[in-house]
Amino acid sequence: MLKSSMKVIVDSTCDLPEELAKKYDIDIVPVYVHHNNEIFADRIDITPAEFYEVLRNADKLPTTSATSPKDFLDKINENMKNYSSIFITTISSKLSATYQSARIVVKRIKDKRIHLVDSKFSSGVLAFISLAAAKLSRKGVPEEEIIRKVEEIRDESILLGYVDNLENLRKSGRISHIKFLIGSIIKSKPLLELKDGILQPIGQATGKDKAINKVLTSIFERIKKNQKYDVMITHGDDSETAENILKRLEGKFTIGEKIINFLTPALATHLGLGTIVVSLSPSPY
Repeated sequence: MLKSSMKVIVDSTCDLPEELAKKYDIDIVPVYVHHNNEIFADRIDITPAEFYEVLRNADKLPTTSATSPKDFLDKINENMKNYSSIFITTISSKLSATYQSARIVVKRIKDKRIHLVDSKFSSGVLAFISLAAAKLSRKGVPEEEIIRKVEEIRDESILLGYVDNLENLRKSGRISHIKFLIGSIIKSKPLLELKDGILQPIGQATGKDKAINKVLTSIFERIKKNQKYDVMITHGDDSETAENILKRLEGKFTIGEKIINFLTPALATHLGLGTIVVSLSPSPY
């Protein structure tokens, strides 16, 4: 496979598996996890499995902070001499300061060969946007066309899921103690959608099976017929449910990339263990 003339840089909230990042020459810059007065670079100082072990045993939740401008500057300087252009995409600018960190650097450098795109998503959709840019570049697609295509993919992407346990939402202050008690009694599982850059509630379900069914129903209502989609299911340490959902999606429409991975610490620290997120993006070709 030919080397891409465009270097793709993405932050670690993409949940892109290492093997695909290496295959398509994608560099991943970290967000940061804070716990017990220590700071860990995501996927460098702490693995997803290690993070979930911390989450499982923590009385006080870990927190996360954005990728720094220096992280982006270092990656740009490292790659500018070896590539004709650089493509950067990040977690939604409405969810994190990571996009702003990248924007500060891009504005300072003022080089037309550097392209910055707000993914308006995280997790799987962010991964698929970065993969699309890398794949299209390797096919020799012009830079301007790549930017247009990845923005089109972004705008037609879907990210839905459910929260399995309300405990982390309570700990992080996202719901009140009263709502937590009521939700726990009725075993409520909030359904969420990331749309227009914001994570927003779209309903609730009582019990995991109903939550899964509602998420699948919502997906089938949103997808376009005859469209090929890349699919990623990210999970809060519940790979069995993620695999089950993928099996239920297979055969319903044409699937390109199929990925199951841990949900990024940036979302999991608030949404908690057992959370399931399903991301779908139109395949670039």
